[in-house]
Amino acid sequence: MQDDPVDVRFLMPLMREFGSLARNRIGLGVTPIEYQRYLNLKEQIGEIFFKTSESGTTAAERREMRSGRTRLVVSYATRKALVESVIENIQPAGLLVPTPFAAEVGTRFLLRISLDREGEFAELPVVVVTSIAPGAHTLTTTNMGMSVKMEKMSAEQGAAVSKLFAHELDLKFGWAN
Repeated sequence: MQDDPVDVRFLMPLMREFGSLARNRIGLGVTPIEYQRYLNLKEQIGEIFFKTSESGTTAAERREMRSGRTRLVVSYATRKALVESVIENIQPAGLLVPTPFAAEVGTRFLLRISLDREGEFAELPVVVVTSIAPGAHTLTTTNMGMSVKMEKMSAEQGAAVSKLFAHELDLKFGWAN
């Protein structure tokens, strides 16, 4: 039995969108919704084009592993909204990142946090420690997303994060000198 042929008219727009999202994922960054779309397209297109190797990974997954981590762009309206996203029981500091999807625990991102009103941003390496997906059995599911904890940062990243929080965390948690 032969596989059904692929309709190129249907596939080409998907390939263009996937290529654009794949470039942005490592370059400019993608929003959580764009990242979810990237994952959906990767799965859909991967079933057609990419063969699995003996190690259990596809050629696309091996390229992705070599190409670095996804730059995930998350915006908060104000510095106060960012500070309110801090999760106090994750050490070192962690954030609740509102997302419409649940990334797997252990997934690493380069998180680009921006403050819309202040026009400031910082990028920091993070790892997903918990995910709250639709339908999760938690006390409250009003905030879907993922909890991320900050990983080891360069001096530049640390300075940018400190500036982004602008002593708000010091005041909130009593860390002031």
